[in-house]
Amino acid sequence: MPSPKLRILIVDDTAVYRRILTEVVESLQFACEITACPSGRLALQRLDQAPADLVLLDVEMPDMGGIETLRLLRARHPGTGVIMISGTTSAAAAYTVEALALGAMEFVQKPEGVDADASRAELRDILRPLVRHVQTRANLRFPVPSAPAPAPPRGAAALPAPQPLPPPPPRRHAPGPGRFEVLGIGVSTGGPNALGELIPALPANLSVPVLVVQHMPPLFTASLAEHLNRTSRLPVHEAVEGEPVVPGRVYIAPGGRHMVLRRGRDGDQAIIGLNENPPENSCRPSVDVLFRSMAAHYGGHILAVVMTGMGSDGCEGVRAMKRAGCHCLTQSEDTCVVYGMPLAVDEAGLSDERVPLPLLAHRIASLLGPGRTP
Repeated sequence: MPSPKLRILIVDDTAVYRRILTEVVESLQFACEITACPSGRLALQRLDQAPADLVLLDVEMPDMGGIETLRLLRARHPGTGVIMISGTTSAAAAYTVEALALGAMEFVQKPEGVDADASRAELRDILRPLVRHVQTRANLRFPVPSAPAPAPPRGAAALPAPQPLPPPPPRRHAPGPGRFEVLGIGVSTGGPNALGELIPALPANLSVPVLVVQHMPPLFTASLAEHLNRTSRLPVHEAVEGEPVVPGRVYIAPGGRHMVLRRGRDGDQAIIGLNENPPENSCRPSVDVLFRSMAAHYGGHILAVVMTGMGSDGCEGVRAMKRAGCHCLTQSEDTCVVYGMPLAVDEAGLSDERVPLPLLAHRIASLLGPGRTP
């Protein structure tokens, strides 16, 4: 019996974008049924009649905007995955971050630029792992029945039912350094929601600075930092060239720029450096760039965290920090939207612990000092 087709609804008030998104999703070659409609109000009516597995929802629409539509959709159809389709303005970025906080799983930007083929290819690359994630989740809800086992020969003794293997224990290396001087976090697809759970749960008396690379375009990282700052006990802001790195603050790498550490005039104080060097792992900012810089400045006194995201950005950076003796946590597979970046670290044998997202803040606090629980 084949797996049920994935039901995808595309919601955008512009006919050209509905067509582009439909063509891009069709090109992914998943078994799916795609429908499209021009408004949030009509989308909710359709979902009430025929629920979908995934909705691609435009952020800015007349009459009923994407935020209002998302609120009603999440209340009426909580099991439906939602990917926001965003423009490139600062207003669109702010709406998008709000949508992620309301439960949207991820966002993509509308294809722009003179090279239409390149824009569509980039959109395909972003959507493919997200749609695959939704398909996997749908298949778990509707498992394919297996063929019945053949009956044993007449008179044969019944064999005991096979017992499931226990899950493998998390990989652990030797204990980390006696003290940590910095916390570095790398995250991508699914990251805004993951950070929205992690950062507000960190304690206000955190004894180290927190440096974060989240793969997002310009404008979006500023909106993300503002949102996290409103909900967190630690001050959070988008990093600025030349500012000192001090304990108890969270620095978000700006979209479109690598974040590195430089030495201040006293030769010891770390300061923020930003640059537009070529992307690494097709990313700018890149987790690898930040992690290598942290290794050079802090040696082994680093607590590294690699969270949900596609690709392998961060793996080589962790390897560089491991040479100096850092301690690394990876987000567990079952709590990732896309188990790509943590998988690369896990498979390389560089992860000391695999930690579920709901337990990650507590584990970080316990490693950074006794009694420092959120």
